[in-house]
This record gives sequence, structure tokens and C-alpha cells, in this order.
Amino acid sequence: MKRISYLTLTAAMLTVAALAQPALAQMPVQPGMLGAETAPSASDAPIGPRDYIEVKVFQDPTLNTKITVSDDGRITMPLLGKVEVSGLTPADLETRIKTMLEAKYIKQADVTVTVLEAGSKPISVIGAVTRPGRIGITGGISLIQAITQAGGLASGYGRTLYVLRTAANGLTEQIAVDIDDLMVNGNPDLNLPLRPNDVINVPIDSQINIYVLGEVMHPGSVQFRRSQTPTLLQALAAAGGPTDRASKAVILKRVVNGAEKTFKYDFKKIIDGRQNDVVLLDGDRIVFRESFF
Repeated sequence: MKRISYLTLTAAMLTVAALAQPALAQMPVQPGMLGAETAPSASDAPIGPRDYIEVKVFQDPTLNTKITVSDDGRITMPLLGKVEVSGLTPADLETRIKTMLEAKYIKQADVTVTVLEAGSKPISVIGAVTRPGRIGITGGISLIQAITQAGGLASGYGRTLYVLRTAANGLTEQIAVDIDDLMVNGNPDLNLPLRPNDVINVPIDSQINIYVLGEVMHPGSVQFRRSQTPTLLQALAAAGGPTDRASKAVILKRVVNGAEKTFKYDFKKIIDGRQNDVVLLDGDRIVFRESFF
């Protein structure tokens, strides 16, 4: 078996090095699945237009009121006049009214706010967004609008989001949406109209570890984000490329259904484009053999 020229391989590896930058070191995070998020309770849901709410002030019952939130997200209270309430949780509104009362009228006001009837239909946005939680809707709302109302995408979001909704047969259906195609390319076909009680799950992108061993410049573990779909070529580039003692034989060891399996590849054919690059999975081990000729 002939040795592969180190300079030739180094030049080839440089062509993929930009694609093979490992992810910054961080604690591995499991993708954000629906069951991993705690659904907001009704008392945590933001108040929305047409919600019917009750406000009680312990020190002055004449200020107690039951009122429907206007379409512009306001209520009118005795003494205080118009109060912006849309988007606030009941606890947030209690604090706002308490602050307004204590500024002019009552010292140490005790205020409680209860949503008696939800006029707006909620959808939930969970996972890698700035403000996960429920969003009250009274009319139509699109997927992009819902993400925007949740504060936009947070850092570390994955490649795909999922819209989960209850179908007519009572089963939950899952609609996968490519995030970059939606948010960057603005693909209108992916900007779905949402329905009441839809759940938008934006999974957090997890880190995966690939082990590159044997005749490479920096043997050990290299990290990628799962959404990068790392390949054998990229992992070798991240490990500094092969040494000048490396042969063209590459061994991939992978656990499949609880048992380790071994796959053999010709690295030179991958470099030359005569063999497809290999997509790697978390925990894969690549062994670059030494050439003895």
C-alpha cells in the first residue's frame, strides 16, 4: 500500500477546512422536544384582547372591576383611566396597577387580577426563542408573526422547527419547517397560517462528538452541532488532517442497535470525488491507519 503524499492531502483538506470548524465548547444540550418543556399554566398566559378579567383592590372595593380587554389591549379603571394590559401576565398586571395606585392614591396597595374568560385563543411557542410561552390571538396569525411575538429566535436554534396541532381525528400531527428557508429566504409556502392551540417547537441544536484517532495531526474528539451534518472529510479536517504516515484506509466504527459495526473507506477516493463522503453520527469513531509501505 502506497503512502499518500502529506502535502497532497493537506492541500485537499484545506478545501473543506472552512466547512469543518468545530462548534465552540459547551455543555451538550438535548434537542428541545415538546415533552422537555413545561407548558405555561393558564395563570401564566399573557392577557390578550377580548379577555374578560377581574381586578380587585383590597383597600378600596370601589375600584374593583370586571371588564373586557379592548381590541387595542387596554382596560379602563376608576381613578387610573386607561391601562395597557395586553401581553402582560396577571401577575405583571397586578404589579402595574399596584405601582400606579401607590404613586398617587393608596399606600401598599393589594391588587389581584384574574382572567375569568379567555377571549383570545392561545398558541404556544417553546424552545429556542427569546420569550417562550403562550401568545393570545383573536384573528389570523402566521408562523413568522408568532416567532416575532415570542421575541424572535434565540441563539443555538436548530435547523428545523415543528408545528404541532391536533387533527380532526384527535391525533397530534407534526409539521416540519426548515428555519433558514422560512426566516432567511422568506419562503412563503412555509409561513403557515396558525390555528388556536397550535404549539411551535423550536428545538435547541445539540452538540455531537466525533472521535478521530490514529494517524491524524490532532487525534481526539471534535465537536459539531447536529444541524451541521458533519462528514468524514470535515471531521478529519477538524483534527488537523492526516499525518505523512497515514494510509488511504479509513476505518469507521459505529454502534448500531447496541452492537459496534466496522466500515472501511478509501480516503483517497473520497478526496478525488470517486467515492461519496460519509455522514457521521454522534459517537462515531474514525481510525486513520498507518501505512507500512
